Amino acid sequence: MRVALLYNSRPESRPEPSAPHAAVRALPDDAYEEFDSDETIGIIAGALAGLGVDVVPVLADRRLPWRLDEGRFDFAFNIAEGEGRRCREAVPAAVCELLGLPCTGSDALTLAVTLDKAVARRVVSPDVPVARGFLAVPGADLAGLSDLAYPVLVKPNDEGSSKGIRDNPIATDADGAAARCRWLWERYDCPALVEEFLPGVEVTVGVAGNGADVRVLGMMEIGSSDPSETFVYSLEVKRDWRRRVAYHRPPRLDPATIAELDRLARTAYRLLGCLDLSRMDFRLDAAGRPRFIECNPLPGLNPISGDIVLLSQATLPYEALVQGVLLDAAARVAGSREAAAARFGLPIGLQVSGPTRA
Repeated sequence: MRVALLYNSRPESRPEPSAPHAAVRALPDDAYEEFDSDETIGIIAGALAGLGVDVVPVLADRRLPWRLDEGRFDFAFNIAEGEGRRCREAVPAAVCELLGLPCTGSDALTLAVTLDKAVARRVVSPDVPVARGFLAVPGADLAGLSDLAYPVLVKPNDEGSSKGIRDNPIATDADGAAARCRWLWERYDCPALVEEFLPGVEVTVGVAGNGADVRVLGMMEIGSSDPSETFVYSLEVKRDWRRRVAYHRPPRLDPATIAELDRLARTAYRLLGCLDLSRMDFRLDAAGRPRFIECNPLPGLNPISGDIVLLSQATLPYEALVQGVLLDAAARVAGSREAAAARFGLPIGLQVSGPTRA
């Protein structure tokens, strides 16, 4: 079985955009924060090779259709963030669909919806509760900010990996929120999502599988290593995670809240059309009730710092996590694990485990 590992690697230096965009704005220093290092790409390829497949890293740039068409691949393993703006994550999956190449992970529609946080909120709500918010489109009237309860968190609407969540993204009044929105418009060229700040703990939930085999891989509470600090999982915090972040597996929550997070994560996974693997982020409100923040259907697989790796490592070795994505996808495409073994030559004896199933 020949597998294309679709990726975008983080450049060693930060190139500036080519004309005509260079005349508009320079790239912020977190422009490539979502992209993987060459080391991570190599480790993922090595884990997949443990299934006995031939893995070929394939750069997901504008030459991707030709690379895939000429590569005679049987499957694509997609970790590519894509290039462009609002729909960039959807492009590699759309190319695979165009070429009729089976691909791991969610399809182009889900990848487009989940990158746009405001759209994702509308899709899951009211089945999955969200904080009250306001979408601030560049150049639009910001009078609606006065309707929110303060403080609020201001972040880019269609970015990932905490891009644009810099320094102190919390605003204590409408004027501060408006200033933050304009700051994001100028630097990231996208709408700003303003959400009423949730003071409770942040929890991320890993969900895997398809259909009746959907399962929660684990949960993790993410907080500050300094209990006196108001915690925001900002870019600066993520870059200094060893010193500034405390991870708690499982979350330090009562059984009823854990059960509710399990239910809500599965519900969001289904409503958003997720496939194979996703990570759902929640934060508790002042009353301790979970509120959906966002879904990441392309969760980072860095073996050291990836959140979905950290939350599942007590029950699932790294190689099994990575291999399980391909095994689940192949079974989904072929109709069953047995059919996947016959069609793609994958070992059905390697079972994908997880603590709970639907």
